[in-house]
Amino acid sequence: MNIFWFSGRSLEDLCSTTQVALASGLVNRGHKLTFVNPDPEGSHTNRPWNHQSIPSRAPLGLQSKILGRNMKMWFTSKVVDGPSVALVDWRIANAIVPLLRKRNIPWILIDRSPPADKGLLSILQWPSWKRSWKLAMKGNSSCGCVVSEAHRNFVIHKTGARAESIVTLPAGVDLEQFQSGDRFEKLTLVYHGRLDRHRGVMALPMLLRKSQSLGIDAELILVGVGDAFSGLQAIAENDASIQVKQSLPQKELAKLLSHCHVGLLPMPERKVWTIASPLKRSEYAASGLLIFGIDHAGHRFTTDEELGWMNLVPQDEFHDAGGKWLAHVQDSDFEALSRKSRMFAEKNLAWERTVEALDNAIHSLCK
Repeated sequence: MNIFWFSGRSLEDLCSTTQVALASGLVNRGHKLTFVNPDPEGSHTNRPWNHQSIPSRAPLGLQSKILGRNMKMWFTSKVVDGPSVALVDWRIANAIVPLLRKRNIPWILIDRSPPADKGLLSILQWPSWKRSWKLAMKGNSSCGCVVSEAHRNFVIHKTGARAESIVTLPAGVDLEQFQSGDRFEKLTLVYHGRLDRHRGVMALPMLLRKSQSLGIDAELILVGVGDAFSGLQAIAENDASIQVKQSLPQKELAKLLSHCHVGLLPMPERKVWTIASPLKRSEYAASGLLIFGIDHAGHRFTTDEELGWMNLVPQDEFHDAGGKWLAHVQDSDFEALSRKSRMFAEKNLAWERTVEALDNAIHSLCK
C-alpha cells in the first residue's frame, strides 16, 4: 500500500515521537510510505521512508494555510501508482482533501490534539479544526483518529462526528529504549516535555519544597523548553536540588529517566489536557517510574487494574497530597512498585498496539 503522510510538523520537533513511531511501524508492516512535511531535503536520509520536503515560509497564523497550498501544488503533479491512502494533519486538511477526493484517494484525519495554543492563534485555529472533522465525516472514504476516549467524545460533541468513524490511537512507548536502570541515590522527581506556564510546571519547585519540609531528601529535574524555562532556571540557580535542562535526544532522555524515581504530570484540568494521551506518561511507566500528577481523564490510564504505583490527586491538593505520598513512597518498597509500573507498560503501552489500530483503519478504508 502507498501511504502519503501530509504533516505540518517537523520531525525535529519535541512532539514528533508519535509520528516517527507510527510511520516506522507502518513501514515495518510492508507499506511504502512517503512523508510530506516542511523538513529540509535530505533531513530524513536515515529514516525508513521516502521524504518530500515542502517549503513553507509564512507569518504566524498563516503557516498551515500556505503549507497546505504548497502540498496541494506538489501532489497535483504527483503520479500515484497502485492502491494508496493519505494520512492528513488536521491543520492542512482543508487545503489537501479536495484534491484527494478528486483523485479518489481514501484519507485519514490525524488529530493528535485540538488547538493547544493560547490567545489569538488558538481562536484562529478552532474553525479550521472543526472544518477538517466535517470533511472527514463526508462519505465512506475517510475517517479520523484521536488519542483517547475523552478526545473521541469531545470530537463527537463539538462536530457531530460518527463514533464508528473515529479510531483511537493512544500514545505508546519504545519498550527497548525506555527501561529501568540503576536509580539515583536521592529520591528524584522528573518532568520532561514543554516547559510552558499553562502546563502547570511552575508548581513543581513548590512540590519539591513541600516534600523537603516533610524531611524527604529529594531532587527535581526538569527537561524541555518553553516560556517557563527562564523562570525555572532562575529558581534552580538558588536551589542546588533543582536542575533545569534543555530538551534531550530520545536516547539521552531514556537514560535519564531510567535513573529517576517519580515522573510528574502537572498539566491542569483544562480541556486540552483532559482529552490528551501524554507520551511522557507511557515513557515514565516503561522506565519503571512511579507517577504523580493531577487527577483528570488525560492523565488516567484506561484500565481496571489497581495501579498502586500511580497517584493522581485533585489540583488544589497537589502540593499537600504530593508531599504526603512521596513520604509514603520513601518508606515503601520502591523496587516492587517500579517492577509493577514496568510490567504495566509491557502489557499495555507498546507502540505496536497503536500501529496495529492505524493499520486496521487503513485496510478498512481500502477494501
